[in-house]
Amino acid sequence: MSRGNIILAAFLWLIVAFFILYPLSILLQESFTITGTDSWGISNYLEFFKDTYYLRVLGNTLLLSMFVLLTTTVFGVPLAYILARYRHRGKTIFTALILLPIVLPAFAGVFAFIIFFGKYGTLNLLLMNTGLIETPINFIYGLHGLVFVQSLHMLPFIVLGLSAGFTNIDPSFEEAAEVEGASGFWRFITITLPLCTPSYLAGAVLVFLWPFTDWLTPMILGQTNLLPSVAYINIAYHFTDMHRKYMGIVAVVIAAVFCISLFLVARWWVEKKKYTGLSKGTTSEGRVIEPGPLLKMGAYAYLLFIAFIVLLIPIVLGLSAFSRRWVFEPFPTYWTLENFRLILLESPILIKNSFLYSGLALVFGVAFGLPAAYIIARSRVPGKDALDFVITLMLAFPGIAVGVGYMLAFWDKIPLARYWIIMPLALFARRLPWTFLLRRPRKYRARADSELFLPYRCLCCSRACSSA
Repeated sequence: MSRGNIILAAFLWLIVAFFILYPLSILLQESFTITGTDSWGISNYLEFFKDTYYLRVLGNTLLLSMFVLLTTTVFGVPLAYILARYRHRGKTIFTALILLPIVLPAFAGVFAFIIFFGKYGTLNLLLMNTGLIETPINFIYGLHGLVFVQSLHMLPFIVLGLSAGFTNIDPSFEEAAEVEGASGFWRFITITLPLCTPSYLAGAVLVFLWPFTDWLTPMILGQTNLLPSVAYINIAYHFTDMHRKYMGIVAVVIAAVFCISLFLVARWWVEKKKYTGLSKGTTSEGRVIEPGPLLKMGAYAYLLFIAFIVLLIPIVLGLSAFSRRWVFEPFPTYWTLENFRLILLESPILIKNSFLYSGLALVFGVAFGLPAAYIIARSRVPGKDALDFVITLMLAFPGIAVGVGYMLAFWDKIPLARYWIIMPLALFARRLPWTFLLRRPRKYRARADSELFLPYRCLCCSRACSSA
C-alpha cells in the first residue's frame, strides 16, 4: 500500500464527498424542513403518506413501472434468445439496431412517435385514407403510449442482460436435462430461464426504476400524475408556495430511497445467485442452435418488426428535419434546408453548448473513472470498497434528485449553480458509473485450467443431475 495510492484515494473521496454526498445530504436535510420555520421534523413525510393525492401518484408510478417491466420482458425474452442462440445472417446489424434506443434521447423517441402515431399522424392518416377507419385512433396519448415509449427505450437493458445469461449457461446443463427427457419449450421454462434469472434481474431493476426518474416523457404525453413529474412541477413552478416546494422535495427523496433500496436488494440477490458459467472446452458464444426453415422465418420476422419500430425514430426525425411543414398529410411534401440554416446560423449557441457540456462531462468522467478503477481494482487502500459502493449506487439514483440537490447545495453558500459549469458537473455526477471501468470480482473469475460447474436439481425430473 503506497503513499501515492493513499493520496489518490483521498482525492477521489474528496470529489465524491463534494459532488455527490454533499448535495444529496442537503436534499435530505431540506426534505425535513418545516415550512415557514427553521426547525426540522417529519411532518412533510407524514403529510405525504396521509394525502390521497400523493399516494395515488406513488401508486401510479409503481403501476407504470410494473407495466414497463412486463412489456420489456415479454418482448425482450424471445429477442434475446434469438440473438444469443440462433445462428443467422445480420446478427451484428440487428444487435446494433436493438441498442439504438440507448443512444437516442428518450424525448426524441416521444416526438417521433407523436408524429407517426399521433391523432393526425402518419398511421391514422393512412388508415383513414384507405377507408379502414373513420375517426383517428389514440395510439400514443395516455398510459398505454407512455408504457410503449418507455418500454422501447429500456428494452436494450433486458436484451443485454438476458443475452449474456443465455450465452453464459453451460451447455452441459441443458444437455443433462435433455437426457432426462426435457426438450423444447419445457426445457426452456424449467432449465434455461431459471439459470438466466440473475442476469435478467440485473437489467430488470434498471427498467423498473426508470419511471421513477423520467419526468419529461410523461409530461409530453399528458401524464402528470407520476412521482417525478409531480416533484418537478412542485419545485419548478411554485416559487411562492413554499409548502408545495417542500412536498416536491419529499417526493424526490422518496423516489430516491425507493430506487436505492430496490437496487441494493437486487444487487445482493444477483451476487448471491450468480451461478451460471461455461465449462472448460466450450465456446465463448455458448450453445448455438440451427433453427428450422419456419422457425428461422419467424425469427427474422420478429427481428424485422422490432428493427422497424426502432428505426421509426431516426427516420421520422430525419424526415421532419428536412420538411417545412408536416401537418394533415401522411408524409411531408415540402422539403427545405431552412431548418438547418436556422439552427446553424441563427442559433449556433445551442449546438455549441451541447458539445461543450457533454464534452466537459466526458473529460471529468474519464479523469475520475480511470484512477478510481485503478484504486478499486489494483490497490489495497482502506475504503476502496466503500468508494466502489457509492459510485455504483449512482446507477439507481434518479436524475431529478441530482438536479434538485445541486440547485439546493450550490446556489447560496457555494454559488456554482449560478454559472454554466454546473451543467457539466451535474452530468458528470449523474453518469459517474458509466465512465467507471467495470471489474469482475475475483470470486467470479474461473481459473484457465479448471471448470466452473455447479450440480443442480433438475426441475423437470426432480432428480440431481450432473454432467462430466
